[in-house]
Amino acid sequence: MQTDSFKIDSRKRLMQLINIAKGKLLLDEDTYRSLLKGITGKDSLRAMGLHELETVLEVLKQKGFKPHKGEGRQTTARRLSKPSGHSKLALIDRIVAVWITMGHHLVITDPSEAALDAYVRRMTSKANGVGMGVDSVRWLDEVQAVKVLESLKNWHKRELLERIAQRGEALPLGKSGAPAGYQTVVNAYLGAGAAE
Repeated sequence: MQTDSFKIDSRKRLMQLINIAKGKLLLDEDTYRSLLKGITGKDSLRAMGLHELETVLEVLKQKGFKPHKGEGRQTTARRLSKPSGHSKLALIDRIVAVWITMGHHLVITDPSEAALDAYVRRMTSKANGVGMGVDSVRWLDEVQAVKVLESLKNWHKRELLERIAQRGEALPLGKSGAPAGYQTVVNAYLGAGAAE
């Protein structure tokens, strides 16, 4: 059985680790509070119990935080995306590009990255079975990024094929007779007619 002193020390240590994670993940105050509220329903660490603090720390670890043991280690804060907008994975930049293109083609009404983050959150919450998704497109790992990218491309392609058919034009077909690949369909929609 744990003593009250042990629980207080554990709680204090978890709160310290969560604050360190906040700094390492470069979370601004609004994003941080939103993350806490999304995980526990509370936006303050002081209002959380031991189990809730442990849950928050686990989620921050999933988002890339790696606590280090020992005091002498030098660690540097690492951004999840570069200031220039380039992501840790090239696939993420491609996801953002497809999303913006879908906005230009009026497939979606809001081409902002906040709207993309909401889409990513919905997709990843279904996939992980826990009901809690990845809060930012910039935090996707490679497997998740591939799934999101393919989902967006299929959605975009479906919409464009429907519009091409409505214009009375022949659908671009691949060698097998099935609809052509994503880029060929986009080019056909734009009237470029270039092959994939």
